[in-house]
Amino acid sequence: MRVFAVSDVHSPVWFKDLEKAVHRIDEKVDLLLIAGDMIDRGNVKYYRKVVDLLSTLEARIIAVFGNDEYDSLKDEIKEENPEVMFLDDESIVIDIEGLRIGLVGSRGSLEMPTTWQKRNIPGIDKLYSDRVRLIGNLLMNLRDRVDIAVLLTHYATTNKTMRGENPRAWRYLGHREFERYMRERLVDIAIHGHVHNGKRMAEIGSTKVYNVAFPLWWHLVEIDLKREKQVSMEEFLSG
Repeated sequence: MRVFAVSDVHSPVWFKDLEKAVHRIDEKVDLLLIAGDMIDRGNVKYYRKVVDLLSTLEARIIAVFGNDEYDSLKDEIKEENPEVMFLDDESIVIDIEGLRIGLVGSRGSLEMPTTWQKRNIPGIDKLYSDRVRLIGNLLMNLRDRVDIAVLLTHYATTNKTMRGENPRAWRYLGHREFERYMRERLVDIAIHGHVHNGKRMAEIGSTKVYNVAFPLWWHLVEIDLKREKQVSMEEFLSG
């Protein structure tokens, strides 16, 4: 089973580099996870180009929206890319080679909304705090039904992968409250983007966190689900 993840290509900015990265993958891919910002500043026509390119891998594609895939464009992006399963504060369970994989997908939350967001999105502070709780509930509902629980977001879910960015900006890059769900063993693998100058990987308890922002790697990030710790319900309840 081969699983890859990617985010923050900001097409057309790094589309040519993405082409090179995709062409280097010469074996079958089972699942491709997109953690948002595949287009730059709402340049919606490039999302189709990105999907056409990624579809050459013949993998199942599951994606979340980034902040550059504006809310006003979500329906258009979904309609024009029907082969992509978009998770927007939603969960799904899939089976690959006998392994039940639960995914919770969301743009994620920020501890401090940006100035633009405060001016243009009414109630943005409440939206972000409510989303943290919603994602926790989705993870809780998945835990006893799956072998691997994956949290896929655009915004960062821990400060540990923000190291390399200016600490003053951390509150604008993600939300630390998600670390609680990792320590509570609700998440086996967390995947996010958005943090272009941070760390590639971190660990919170037994959870592995991957920052798959393309400018950090310059290739699609392979994630070996079978090697990750699988937390049974008995372990969860006794933890």
